[in-house]
This record gives sequence, structure tokens and C-alpha cells, in this order.
Amino acid sequence: MQDNTKRGERALFWMKAIFVIFILYFFWSSPVNAILSGASDSTMTASLLIRFILGAVFSLGMLFVLFAFFVCFISWLHRAVANLRVISVTDFSPMGAVLLTCIPFVGFILHFWIFNDMAERQEDCMQERGLLKKRFPKKFLIGWLLASVGCSILMFLGIGESSGSSVRDLLENILTVVCIGLYIQCFTFYIAQERELFNVHTETLFRKRVDEIIREREIERAADQLRDKQ
Repeated sequence: MQDNTKRGERALFWMKAIFVIFILYFFWSSPVNAILSGASDSTMTASLLIRFILGAVFSLGMLFVLFAFFVCFISWLHRAVANLRVISVTDFSPMGAVLLTCIPFVGFILHFWIFNDMAERQEDCMQERGLLKKRFPKKFLIGWLLASVGCSILMFLGIGESSGSSVRDLLENILTVVCIGLYIQCFTFYIAQERELFNVHTETLFRKRVDEIIREREIERAADQLRDKQ
């Protein structure tokens, strides 16, 4: 069992960065587009240039953040499942969990079952050790799945349309923000429990090692005393 704290914290950081970027885009994109669309003919070229620059900056920034999050999250997921399999039995192997999560279009649905299984196994382990203080917020995970499905449906409905629907775009943006926010809640709870479980597991192994050393020394001392008597 290895410490997975740093991986989880990095994944959470980039997840929050994605959330903030979407919030900024959600609140700023409409006003900016309205201002630039109302530009006069004399300033049309400048407004188009500004819109292009803002779009490029946002796209490149989001691409970088998504890539960083993907790398950190996959690394965390693999190690999280591997750690659980040291102290419990999971339905998915570390590599299986990673591969299923990365499947396009349906990966998030499969990840729901993976994450739910991880949370249940973790909860059982903590309950066995008397560490369980709060239950995993499963309703948030279910809400994340429903929001993800709804967002995906809206995205597929928008494919092939020449002009987007403002209502659909608004709902899609709201569901995206809600989806990320709900998963952040679930992920934050899980990695906090993961850290506590790892610390207790490490402490237990340390105590066992100390007890073994003490027993070995007692055996050596008893053997020395026996030799002295002989």
C-alpha cells in the first residue's frame, strides 16, 4: 500500500481549476459576446480579433488544464484501486478501472460503478477498523451521474445544428458546472478517507514490526540466559 495523497491532491487541484474556468466562461461569455456583437462597422475587425484571442486563450488554457487533470486523475485512480486491493477485494482491477473510465462516451457511466464500488469497499474497511465517522455522500455521486447523462444528451442534440439554442446551451452549461461540483464533493470526501485509512494502515504495520522486533529480542535474551545457565 502506497501513499496516494499527493496524487489525489493534484487531481483535486486541477478539477477545481476546471470548475473555476467553466464558471468564468459561464458568466463572462454571454456579456462579452453581446458587447462584441454590438460593435459598429468601424470596430468590427477589432472585435473579431478580440473574440479570436479570447477564444484561443480559453481553448488553450482549458486544453492544458484538462490534460493535466487527466494525467493526475488516471494516476490517482490506478493507485487508489491498487491500495484498496491490499486490504479488501474490489470488482475492478487497477488497470481495468483506468481502461473502463477512458472509454469514450460511456466511460463516465462505467466510472460511476467503479467509484461506487471503491467507496463501498473503503467504507467497509474503515468500519472494520472503527474509523468510520461519516457515510460516503452517495446521493452526490448519483446526482453527478444524472447530470453527466443530461449534459451528454444535450450535447448530442446539438450536433448538426447550424445555430445553437440559447436555452439548450444554458442548460448544458449549468449541468456541466453542477456535474463538476458534485464530483468534487465526492472526490474530496473520498481522498480524505483514503488518507486516514492509509495512515492507520501504515501505523498498524509499524506497530506489528515493532512487536516483531521486541519478540525477537526477547527470544534472543531468553536464549542468552539459557546459555548462561548451562
